[in-house]
Amino acid sequence: MSDWHDELEFALLPLEDAKIDSDCMTFVISNALSEQGIFHECRIGYAEGRLGQMATAPHCWIELEQGWCIDLRLRHWLGDEDDLPHGVFQPSNYPRVRYQGTAWLVSRLDTEDLRAMTNEAYSKMKLPWLAGQAAAA
Repeated sequence: MSDWHDELEFALLPLEDAKIDSDCMTFVISNALSEQGIFHECRIGYAEGRLGQMATAPHCWIELEQGWCIDLRLRHWLGDEDDLPHGVFQPSNYPRVRYQGTAWLVSRLDTEDLRAMTNEAYSKMKLPWLAGQAAAA
């Protein structure tokens, strides 16, 4: 993982304990990335574990440039196992899971809504350094 992706994952850690599903998590992370001008695409569809044929649908996640993804909710549904993706990752590093979905346009929300959705965890995220580093990653 690049330093930039490590830093991004670390910055998102305050959201892990938020009691929200993947759709709301996608809203929250997308809004934070948009505030910093970081290109990303929200996705809606499903994720399935190829070994156990378990699936979660609907499921939402974020795709970044160069094939990177952000998903903080898949393990909630498929199990907290190391061979399931979590955080900021390359899907190719997790052959047990297959994501399938389409682009999803997410509305911009105001900071008060984002803070309320995450029980104030949104306020604890600090992403001021991301915009300049994203292009270099």
